[in-house]
Amino acid sequence: MRRSDPETESTVPSPLSAASESSGDSAGRLIVGALLIFTTGDGRVMFVRQQRGPYAGSLLLPGGKVEDGESLDDTARREAFEEAGVRAGTVTACGVYDMTGPTADGRGYRFVMFVFRAGSDAVRVAAGGHHVDDVVLTDPGLVQPHPTVQQILNDAGVAAYAPAGVQQRLRNDGITMRTYPMAGTRC
Repeated sequence: MRRSDPETESTVPSPLSAASESSGDSAGRLIVGALLIFTTGDGRVMFVRQQRGPYAGSLLLPGGKVEDGESLDDTARREAFEEAGVRAGTVTACGVYDMTGPTADGRGYRFVMFVFRAGSDAVRVAAGGHHVDDVVLTDPGLVQPHPTVQQILNDAGVAAYAPAGVQQRLRNDGITMRTYPMAGTRC
């Protein structure tokens, strides 16, 4: 794995309007999680609108914190099912993202998220809805998800958000996002 170009990292602090983490975790503590990119044959992407955390209210990819004894890929599968009703068998590792930023209460957060892409065997089998207000399956070009998601989808070749715009939104939100692509994989 290699580190992204430091010139693409944002470090300008500013408060987020989203709510702080309400799960009882200290927002300043390292949280390790996994996300799943679920796409359809016609290029639509599954998004969820999160109820809590520093990105509350934003369109995100289904994902969450790794539980004790759980593998990273199983975390991505479990979270996709709980939040979006997606059952995924085959998943491909896409990259790792180290994200830091401010919370509404000023404590800050740090997430290290492992990103996976669902294989062609993935299917939506339930409504989902665990800690989400909405599940949206749409063309990514028709929506403006959180800028961290825009970067992840660009890196995976799933979307084409304007890189300068993504970086500006990250800076505006005070988010630093470091990318570590998975060597030898094509997402």
